[in-house]
Amino acid sequence: MDYLYDDTTIYVILFIVAFFASLIDSIAGGGGLLTTPSMLLVGMPPLNVLATNKFQSCFGTFTSTFNYYKNGLLVEKKRVLYFVLAFTGSSIGTLLVSRISNETLESVIPILLISAAIFFITNKGPSGVKQNEKLLIIFNLVVFAIGFYDGFFGPGTGSFFVLSFIIIKGANIMQATAITKLLNFASNFAAFIIFAFQGYVLWYLGLTMAVAQIAGAYTGSRFAIKNGEKVVRPVLVIVSILLSIRILIG
Repeated sequence: MDYLYDDTTIYVILFIVAFFASLIDSIAGGGGLLTTPSMLLVGMPPLNVLATNKFQSCFGTFTSTFNYYKNGLLVEKKRVLYFVLAFTGSSIGTLLVSRISNETLESVIPILLISAAIFFITNKGPSGVKQNEKLLIIFNLVVFAIGFYDGFFGPGTGSFFVLSFIIIKGANIMQATAITKLLNFASNFAAFIIFAFQGYVLWYLGLTMAVAQIAGAYTGSRFAIKNGEKVVRPVLVIVSILLSIRILIG
């Protein structure tokens, strides 16, 4: 492939990018804000970018999930159900990906992300919402829809998951972040499998970036666990705003 730089330079640049992307993603999501544009800038074809990005992201989200689980923050009782819903939604979204859908979403998602940022600034704790059967069914659809969205577009997925668990399920930010990493892994893994069967994954580059993803996710999730909501909340706000700006400027 006709890259802008020689292979060694590309690997070094993207290794560094993947580390910092994973570090940020493990705290508040939005790692694709760094990795996707970086891979495009070095001359990689878009489908290879999407496929390889999903592959290497699996390692970061899995590492973050394990860290949160090990520290007792992955407490959502229906995590297996939500994993399946996010996985299924992402699978369908990846299969149905289209440019028209992207254009429609690009005009709506910045508004949702800015709204998410405002919510994280003004909200001071769990919503204390009373759960009922109808609400839980709706929430199942929300998880599926966010997984679907991640499969064919992606930016802001982490913020939407966190926001949903706080508003609808009444989780605190740390618990919402922990389950979000698991569901991010589910949606990433589903998309990766489909792209892999289609032959779009660049394996050597993906594995190189995966090493950086593991290191970044371990560092970031440990930092978030140690410092708690006082770190996670402002990072969620910043990431939501940056994602909005990135999408708006194209």
